[in-house]
This record gives sequence, structure tokens and C-alpha cells, in this order.
Amino acid sequence: MQADEFYSLVQQASHLESTERTRVVTAAVLETLGETLTGGEAEAVATQLPTELAGVLEDTAHDGAGYDREAFEARVGEHLRETDASTDDAGRYVDAVTDALAVTVRDDELENHRPQLSGGLQPLFEDDALDCGDA
Repeated sequence: MQADEFYSLVQQASHLESTERTRVVTAAVLETLGETLTGGEAEAVATQLPTELAGVLEDTAHDGAGYDREAFEARVGEHLRETDASTDDAGRYVDAVTDALAVTVRDDELENHRPQLSGGLQPLFEDDALDCGDA
């Protein structure tokens, strides 16, 4: 999958109007995911992403933060504070990016990394059906 295809999936699912905002939102979610994974885990996921997106995941401090869903969304909101994207919609952005990841990353790779996610985050990667309908 090419980066533009990934961004298109995110843009459709998140109902964002601009590609630039979609890129910002995607980076915020990937940075937060990178914080949740250890370095080796992040690298394994990054190998299946387009180079541009892989770089975001790889360049993050990987501390295995172990966020639950609420803390994960709050952290995405923190990453978005200095941007023009709404921090109030962090949950929708998280869903859109993780749905795109579920489509992009091999199932066995997701299964390998799901145990590293806190229980509250594991459901994010259980359904690869993107909801591109109107919210």
C-alpha cells in the first residue's frame, strides 16, 4: 500500500476534509502508538507501512507506555494541540488510523503485537472494517 492510499483510508473514515489535516492526525496517532510499543515491535510494524509512515513510527521514543483507550486518546490530543486538528475528535482519529493499520499490517503481525497493548487498546485492532459512512 502506498502512503496516499493509507491517507485516503484515514481521510474517509475520519471524515476529514483536507489531506494535510489527515497527515497531521495520522502522525499523531502513529507517534502515540510508537510510544506504546517497544522499539523492536514498532520496527516490525513499520516494515509493513509506506516509508513516510514507517518513519513516524520508528522515530518515536518507544517506552512501552501501556496507555488504556482514554489515555491513548488524550495523548493523541496532546500531539494535536499545536495543530489545526480538533483535539475533541481524537477518538475518531484513533479509530480511523487503527482501522487503516488493520487493513495494511498482516494479521499475524497484529496478533504478535496485540499482547503488548493494554487491554483497552486491543479492540482497536480486532476489526479491519473501515466505516466510511457519514457520522
